[in-house]
Amino acid sequence: MSDVKIVRLQTGEDVIAKLDKDTTGNYNFEKPFVIIPTQSAPGQPVQLMMTPYMPYADEDKIVIAQDKVVTTVKPKKEILASYQKNTSSILTPNAELITENKVPKL
Repeated sequence: MSDVKIVRLQTGEDVIAKLDKDTTGNYNFEKPFVIIPTQSAPGQPVQLMMTPYMPYADEDKIVIAQDKVVTTVKPKKEILASYQKNTSSILTPNAELITENKVPKL
């Protein structure tokens, strides 16, 4: 059973993902997202943005060597909720679908 964790990598990136360890000790990241703190102007509150980790990969699971992981922590409730919303495959009932009548003009 994989738990959602925030992982600090040696590169300084904070990655949130469903996390498992394989038999060799390496970490399997499922649906990983990088957490990026942003601030619109000095003195403004810091906001967190999530973006897919390695968005150009053609898979949802990425293996990271155990020696590249500095630490793992349990995410705060708000961050976990945002991650789950971003990775959910459930369609929102009120979401607008693009149909032939609503195809955007380029």
